[in-house]
Parts: sequence; structure tokens; C-alpha cells
Amino acid sequence: MVAFIISGINKSIGQSNEDLFSFNYSLSPIGNDKIDFYKTAFRVSIPVKLKKGLLTHNLAMDFYELNYGKDYSFSTTNLSTFNDLSYGLKYTYPLADTWKFNMQAEVSFVSNSTSRINYDDLIFLGELSVTKIMGAQDNYEALTLGINYTTITGKPRLLPTIIYSKQVTDKFSYGIGFPKTYAAYKINDLSTITSLLFTEGVYSNLSAPISVSTISEANKASFTTTSLTIEYNYKMDDNWTILFKGGYLLSNKYTLLNSENNKVFDFNTTPKPIFSAGIKFNLKK
Repeated sequence: MVAFIISGINKSIGQSNEDLFSFNYSLSPIGNDKIDFYKTAFRVSIPVKLKKGLLTHNLAMDFYELNYGKDYSFSTTNLSTFNDLSYGLKYTYPLADTWKFNMQAEVSFVSNSTSRINYDDLIFLGELSVTKIMGAQDNYEALTLGINYTTITGKPRLLPTIIYSKQVTDKFSYGIGFPKTYAAYKINDLSTITSLLFTEGVYSNLSAPISVSTISEANKASFTTTSLTIEYNYKMDDNWTILFKGGYLLSNKYTLLNSENNKVFDFNTTPKPIFSAGIKFNLKK
């Protein structure tokens, strides 16, 4: 069910996203947990070259719809839709020929939006990292190390970022680390296939508390998943690319939390498949 968080890996803090615009639609069919979901995602990135470094504005809009196939001891009416709207600012500064310093800040509005916006709907995230680049452009290696204040584990917390990537040939590259590991193969000038293993999460405010029992109420919703996917990209021309993705949630968790971020209810979500399709736009380099 919580697969909806994985369909936009480019949303996560610390991303390296060169697409100026992208649209993605995802779904996960109902499984043993009797919960299915649909997600519509938009991304806009505006890079600005500075005298020293690169500044990128990132706008993301995610709209989630959840359907519950069984009854609970409380109403799920106000848990059927979630909205995640965010603005991020990333600055990449060249420290030397082979070193880069990365800094990113993001503010997100994440809520089930059943009442007016309030301060509890806002989440502030960020990342600091350095990247060491080694080798030639067609056979490069890169190591990124940093610290990330993120919600990929379902709650805001500090986590390390460590990714080693290598361009082995002009067709094959890979990356190993946390929060993602990948392998990419360029079939030809138009087609690329990528396998991804990654962890991602969402932490949402509930506009109004939900009573889950006579003694407990929920104020937040927490989603986290570890997923393995295969993505196929096809370039229609120099600017437009379509993509199709399929995969499986190796683990996923959907819980409700109280005001102190303690669990008050677990939906006992189970592993299941995930599918998505989308389109992205970029200017020819």
C-alpha cells in the first residue's frame, strides 16, 4: 500500500535530477492488506548557473488516493487522500576540480487537508554533502558522503548519505549506497533500463486528530518502504522521454502516530507489486 512513496525517487532530499519537468502516475493493486493506492506526481526543476556553482529550484506536487477494502474500529474517511507540496533549493559549489559541496533545503506542506493549513502541516528538511569525482568523464567514479535530515524512514530524522557510483563503460553504470543502489544499462541511443533498490518514506500531518480507540488518537501518518524496481526509459526525441516502471515492495509500513510520534495503530501492510508510467522533459545538452 505505502508503495505510493516509491514512485518518485527523484523527490528525495539529495537527489540528482536533471529533468526540467516530469509527470508520473503510479498504482499498487489491492493485496492481502486490503489497501490499494493511486498517486499523481509532478516535478519542475529550474537550474540557474551562478558565477561560482549551480543553484536549482525544485517544485514537487504529489497527490495520493487510498482505498480501504475492509472496516476498522475507526473511520478511514479522512485517511483517503494526502497532499504533499514542496519547494526545495539546492546549491552545488565546486571546491576544486574534483570536489563538489552540495547543500539543499526544502520546505513541504504534507497533510490529509481536511481543514485549513496550519504550522503542523509544514516539514523542513535538508542535506549537506561532499562529492569526490575520480577518473575521466567516460569512466568516472564518484563518492558522495553527507548528512541528511529526511523522512525516508517515516519520521523526520538525521541519517547518513553514502553513495559510490561508477561509469564502467559508455553503456553500463552503477551506484551502491544508502538510500539507493542502482544499476543502469544503455541499450541504445534511445533506450535505457535501470534497476533500483531504495528506501523512501512520507510523514504527513492529520488536519484533525483521529480517535483510533477510547484512549488513543492519531495526529500523524507515517509511511516507509524498501522497494526493488526496474525502469525502462525511451527517448522520443532530444527533449521528451517516456518511462515505465514495475517492481515489488520488499517491505512497507503504514502507521498512525500520536502527537509525540509514538505508534497508536499499525495497518499491517504487506509486500506487493507497484507499477507506474510517466513522461519527462529536458533541454538538449
